[in-house]
Amino acid sequence: MGIALFAIGILLVVGGGVFLGMNLVKSVKHPKKALQKEHLRFFGVSFAAILVGGMLGQWGIHEMHGWASVLTWYQQGMAILGGGLLMLSIAFLATCFVLRYFKTRITSKWLKKVKIGLYASIPAVFLSFILFEEGAAHAWGYPLISGFGIGSEGFYWAYPSTGHSGFNVAWYGIFILGGFLTAYTICDHRFYRKFGKHGILENCLIVVFIFGILGARLWYVVGNWNGDLTGGETFAERVAKGDILSIFAFWEGGLTVLGGVIAGIVSGWIYVKLFRKYVPVTFALDVVVPSILVAQAIGRWGNFFNHEVYGAEVAISDGWWWLPTFIQKEMGYTLADGKIYVPLFLIEGMINLAGFFLIYFGVPALWKARPNRDEFEDKVRDVDLSNASFLKRMRYTRAPGVLAGFYLMYYGVVRMVMEPLRDPAYNMGTNGSWSFWNAMIYIILGVVLIALLQVYEYFLREKVEAWKQARAEAKGAPVMEGPSEEKAPTMEEPSEEINPKEEASIIEPKEDEKTN
Repeated sequence: MGIALFAIGILLVVGGGVFLGMNLVKSVKHPKKALQKEHLRFFGVSFAAILVGGMLGQWGIHEMHGWASVLTWYQQGMAILGGGLLMLSIAFLATCFVLRYFKTRITSKWLKKVKIGLYASIPAVFLSFILFEEGAAHAWGYPLISGFGIGSEGFYWAYPSTGHSGFNVAWYGIFILGGFLTAYTICDHRFYRKFGKHGILENCLIVVFIFGILGARLWYVVGNWNGDLTGGETFAERVAKGDILSIFAFWEGGLTVLGGVIAGIVSGWIYVKLFRKYVPVTFALDVVVPSILVAQAIGRWGNFFNHEVYGAEVAISDGWWWLPTFIQKEMGYTLADGKIYVPLFLIEGMINLAGFFLIYFGVPALWKARPNRDEFEDKVRDVDLSNASFLKRMRYTRAPGVLAGFYLMYYGVVRMVMEPLRDPAYNMGTNGSWSFWNAMIYIILGVVLIALLQVYEYFLREKVEAWKQARAEAKGAPVMEGPSEEKAPTMEEPSEEINPKEEASIIEPKEDEKTN
């Protein structure tokens, strides 16, 4: 019975998802701006199939694994209902996301509803997952699976404490890649709103990823050249034996996000300057660098499944009762009942996520850019400061690009606070001091970057632009205003049915396209 229930559930979820995707494509491409009733009905059918399929699939899992003998009736009910609601909320989130960001022709009335649905579905995913895991977590085995692979023994589930040969996929890498793609999606949308074109950063994404991995590995090697606190063979010893390629063997483990971020920022800067000349580098800095905090927050869950980045041993009763059950059990499966390790990965992830919203939205709201110089915003607004007070004039002094400096300072402070709380085995250097200096370097770089950008904006920018103008006139070539001579993509004004304050990135088809 369990296999039959699971198979039916999978068919319903997959079928509902495919049907939902097909109708989403039709809705996005539909020429009318209002969502059509037939599409809404099809959405409803898809959601119902996914909900029922999720519940039946979870019920089948319970029957196949004999969880009925382990869980109480209400724990089973929570797990089955939570599993269905989790599938439904994810499908609803995906639907609202696609309609919000890919259906460019939509009325302001429907756009408002889609936005509400999008924002409401995010906590719905979180709450439905909590409901699901609070019911099912008591039947899971611990430690949790950290990945899977295919080797000489065939397909296997991997655990953090066991090693296997052959091809292996770790949840750690999945979460890092997922965080990377999430940050890219945020940046791509901001670039779309600015330039009216998706995919501006696609090739840059590849370059940054490659150099980010390389920088993370090299930074780790430098920090642990003479050995870390685990007492293993040092890189100095390995190189002395002729094993120079071990420096680049990132698949063996050993990466530090601090080096990866610096290498990623530098390589991205160079790429934009060379191949995306119509994009102001300072705009790219303001958009891309703070979004790294989102990638880091998601990537920290890879540490959870690897059973690393933990803190001291504490009692659950000492204020940690609020942790979800599966985290409590994973944190304490090697300890006595009622004891867990402090989940530093979770704390740092939450702090990083809060830092993203603070830097990405809070700083621009409190510290405005100079009049007509706000590259981060979608619309440039002129502000008369001739008779303004000193405080108001100070509020309008932010130079483009300084949000990247705020990221460096913020994350440097976070790591400086968190590093002493970690297991010393994960600190870099022979005495763990390299981790502290990593954080200090971040803070210093952030302060220096903000200072340089502010100085350039107030004292050098006009002189540099005048020099470029004179140089171009001397060559007899026309000069475009802006950061480069390459023409940037442009967008037409939105239709009258769209609220321009809410959606400034609507692309109207050309007249010859309307008649085709």
